[in-house]
This record gives sequence, C-alpha cells and structure tokens, in this order.
Amino acid sequence: MDDHQAIARWRAIALLAAIVGAGASAYLLVEYVTGQTGVCLTGSGCDVVRASAFAYPLGIPMPLLGLVFYAGAAWIVLSTVDGRRIAGLGAMAALLAAASAGFAVSLALTGIEAFVITAFCSWCLVQAAASLILLAASVQMTRRRAAPAEDAHSARRRQQAIRRLDEERAGLRRTGLMGAGGTALLVGSLLVVGGLGGAPGNPADGSTLAPAANPRTGNGAVTVVEFADFQCPACAAVAPMLADLAAGDELTLVYRYFPLVTIHANADASARAAAAADAQGSFWKMSERLYATQASWETLPAGQADAFFGALATSLGMDGARWQADYVSGAVAAAVNRDLEAALALNLSGTPTLYIGGRQYTGSFTLNGIRAAIAAAASPA
Repeated sequence: MDDHQAIARWRAIALLAAIVGAGASAYLLVEYVTGQTGVCLTGSGCDVVRASAFAYPLGIPMPLLGLVFYAGAAWIVLSTVDGRRIAGLGAMAALLAAASAGFAVSLALTGIEAFVITAFCSWCLVQAAASLILLAASVQMTRRRAAPAEDAHSARRRQQAIRRLDEERAGLRRTGLMGAGGTALLVGSLLVVGGLGGAPGNPADGSTLAPAANPRTGNGAVTVVEFADFQCPACAAVAPMLADLAAGDELTLVYRYFPLVTIHANADASARAAAAADAQGSFWKMSERLYATQASWETLPAGQADAFFGALATSLGMDGARWQADYVSGAVAAAVNRDLEAALALNLSGTPTLYIGGRQYTGSFTLNGIRAAIAAAASPA
C-alpha cells in the first residue's frame, strides 16, 4: 500500500470517527434539551453525569460543545483532500491540533467521571473512543502525507494526481454519507427505544403508593414518591434537587426504601439506619448525611458500617442507645422490607424511581425535567 492509499484509508477512518462522535453528542444533546431519559449502557451513570456540576460548563450543555467539535473535525478531514501544498498541509496540521485538543479534553472528562463523579456515561465513553481514533488517524495521515499534485514534475503526472484526488473526494463523500446515514438511523432508533417522546409512565394506586407512615416532607399539591437506595450514586445526585423542590413547597415528597442488596453491600443497613432515625423524627437529616458520606461507608465491612451509621446518628443529636435498639429491631426491618416488596410488586428494577402524581416518571433526573413533570401533573387533564 503506497502513501496515497494509506492516507485515504486513514482519512476515511478519521471521518467516520468524527461522525460517530457527532452522533453520540447529538443523542446526548437531545436528552439534555428535552429533559428525557434514554438508553444508558452503564446503568444510571448517564443520569448521574448529567446531574453533576460538570454537565453545563458556563451554562452550555456539554454535548453541544462535543457536537460542534466533531462536526468541525469532519469538515477539516474533508478539507485535507487538496492538491495544493499550503492548503493540504495546513488542513492536516489543523486536524492534528484539533484531534490532540479533543482527545486531551475527553481524557480529562473521563478522569472526572472516574474520580470525581464516580459514574460513567456510556455515550461520553463513545465520544472519548471517537476522539482517540480521530487522533490516531490524524497522526498517521500526517506521518504518511504524500506530495501534493502541484509538485508533480509533468503535466501527465499532475493530471493523474488531480484525478486521484477527485476520486478520493468522491469516495470520501460516499463514506461520509453512509456513515452519517447509519449513525442517524442508530441515534433515531435509540431515541425511540429510550422513549424520548415523553410518554408518561404507568399509573399506580395512589392509596398504597404513598403510605402515611413513610417519611414525607414539603407541602406541595403534587405528591412525589421516591423509591431509592442510599448506596446508589444517582439517588445521591437527585436527593438535593428533590429537597430543594420540597423546601419550596413545589411538591410533597414521600420516601420509600428500595435497597438494591444484590449490587450494594450496605444498602439494607443504610436503609435501616435511616428508618431508625425516622423513629426519632430525624429521617431527612440522616438521609442527607448518608448521601453526603456515601463514599466513606459504601465499601465498609458490615460491622464497621454499623459503627459508622451509629456515629452518624449520634452526631445528628439522636439518642444513640434508642437508635441502636431500633436499628436492629424487627419493626425497622419490616418497614424496609414492606417498601422493598412494594417496589418488586411494581416491577421496579433500579433506583431512583419516581412517581409524580401517581404516575411513574420516565424523564431525566434533572431539576428542570422533574419540575416540568410536577407542573404537568398539577395541570388539569
């Protein structure tokens, strides 16, 4: 394979990487703008990342920045097919610089997801992979760059070089159109599967959905029932939003225990810790503290977790002896199990799950998304 063929191959790879990155960005942008949830291959990671402080730098949705970057990269790739020395080499240099910057940003964002947010968005990872492939392709193109058509030593060779460039442009356009069409089809399918049309969730029986004995706060006209797990990162991200809405009496929040014991070792213990605090009227204080210290207790062995929760109760001013007795009591265990059984009867599979006005919420876990659903539930049909 000569340099021209190698460059053509790497140029096509770079273009497809840019298209895939743009497609992933477009998919995320639709989710951000509509406030709906979609398909996430990393469980609740996409919602956790979207609810973080890093999702809207300077108030701009991060996927919009990604879409602009990858669309620009695709345009630069097409611009590298040029028979003029200055234009062709300049476009390759621009592509290498852009790809390097894009990869550096993707690497930093992936690091933030890993070590700060401690959750991964699957489509962010797709973007990161696209940026890596784009960088690798741009490096190969720069390393193998061939002589431009204007450097050919005879009219015949110049004509051959120009014809080759024309053929490559046509082939690259076909590749781009096919890649863009396939990506658009995939993104459209994912949006449909994810239910981005905003269809409401299944209604539930309001008489059993929000038991009077469960913790509640706020005096809003719309009741929001949350099935949550204190060891769930997405629940920790959503909790402050729900607390703010309850504090403003935009909703009445009812909490229900849904410990995901198969994946979270201390889910049941933390639920019982909060239920024991509820017996002293301190559920919401304990809930806030459990989420705030989640990283400190989620991997503790059982005995150490018990001691940690007991110390939290004491630090919040509770009667330690009474809390300890309730923590290991059958009554508290039964309260947690009742909610767990209710969640399983509703066929719930993850946390957090919200019921807004008696209907399961299918949107994204953002303040605007939840607020819009509350407003819709408050409006007459």
